[in-house]
Amino acid sequence: MNRPIRNRKELEAAILELENKKRVQQLELKYHFNATWESLKPGNIIREGFQKLVHTKGLPEGMIKTAAGLGAGLLTKKLFFKGSSSFLSKLVGTALDLTVAKTAVNNSDKIKAYAIATYHNLFKKNSKTSVPVMKARITSDNGL
Repeated sequence: MNRPIRNRKELEAAILELENKKRVQQLELKYHFNATWESLKPGNIIREGFQKLVHTKGLPEGMIKTAAGLGAGLLTKKLFFKGSSSFLSKLVGTALDLTVAKTAVNNSDKIKAYAIATYHNLFKKNSKTSVPVMKARITSDNGL
């Protein structure tokens, strides 16, 4: 493009070449703008964060199990014994908290598989080319 223009024909050719280059750059800019716009939507940010968390190889498995167990136990205690002040209710609430936490830690692989399957069902678009979603089954024999 940095060649010297010597006559009108070369000038017209250079102008056409620059106009084509401009059109291509405009299309690329629009494409990148739309891609950036989509990636910055809150739902997509949350989805990408969850995918990174699920697929992280360096994150210790025990830390995830412990956090899930504690979260499930505390949630259960808050739901059932929210405003209770009696000693017996607090004792039962703590026992329930520990039981749910232990169950969640012991079955964390099943819970994780169920959560991943639920995530795929909620956020993946329905198409014939998509990969089949793993279906987690909850039965009485697997402890959930």
